[in-house]
Amino acid sequence: MKLVHGSAMEFQGGQEKHRGGGLATKLLLTGEENTPDNFRLTLGRDRGGHENPRHRHNFDQIRMSIQGTLSIADGFDLTEGQVGYFPEGTPYGPQKPATSERITLVLQFGGASLLGFISTRQMQEGYEDLARLGEFRGGVFYRQSGDEQRQQDAFEAIWEHVCGRELIYPAPRYDTPILMTPANFEWIPENDNSGVDRKLLGSFTERGIRIEMLRLATGGSIKLGQPRALLLVFAISGPERTRGDAWARHSAWQIEAGETATIEATVPSELLTITLPMLANA
Repeated sequence: MKLVHGSAMEFQGGQEKHRGGGLATKLLLTGEENTPDNFRLTLGRDRGGHENPRHRHNFDQIRMSIQGTLSIADGFDLTEGQVGYFPEGTPYGPQKPATSERITLVLQFGGASLLGFISTRQMQEGYEDLARLGEFRGGVFYRQSGDEQRQQDAFEAIWEHVCGRELIYPAPRYDTPILMTPANFEWIPENDNSGVDRKLLGSFTERGIRIEMLRLATGGSIKLGQPRALLLVFAISGPERTRGDAWARHSAWQIEAGETATIEATVPSELLTITLPMLANA
């Protein structure tokens, strides 16, 4: 089990240079590079300049707007407090640049097609290599070849450079990203756990990705873990500061398959939990 404290981290720029400037991130948790189960959990702060054309991915994403509104496409926004599931193969965008500061929790991970997710290190090295062969602008890579210039989605170009093969997108399982409004879901008390309530926001694909929220009253506690799945937990609210091994708002847990962790609340708290099936042996 791993526990990190996002509130104690500083935002760092330069993690998403292929999509333009303006975005700074806190890298909370990561998986193992070059495996189907690799993932990256970040907090991103966008103050403008980060751009995405209409595009799709060969991996899955889950986002939660912590502050502000995130543009998904024309007339389609992830508003503060909402959670979005962005399936592999499903196109979205173009995304409008931020007009005021927004902070978004972003989880990127290998989807049901088992294509995995390249690491931050691989992405940055791919960017540096390709920047010598062309120009990244507005989320697009412009490759100069003689007198001709080829346009390609920035991430797609980096993925193909890193992996050494053409990116073949999975057939979309869903027509659009799925946006959820947790405030409109009812809290369901845990029958055997006083002081704990739960909201199931959704379960997706044949692999069984689950997105839930937990509410802990003061003194409430819950034991979390899955025998055959990775569990990621993010503290939406909670204590303002960490002391010793205690957790606080924006802390995050990585609970591996077969592990358990007990989370206790010293103040009323809300947690976002995401269950990711293990794909290495799928």
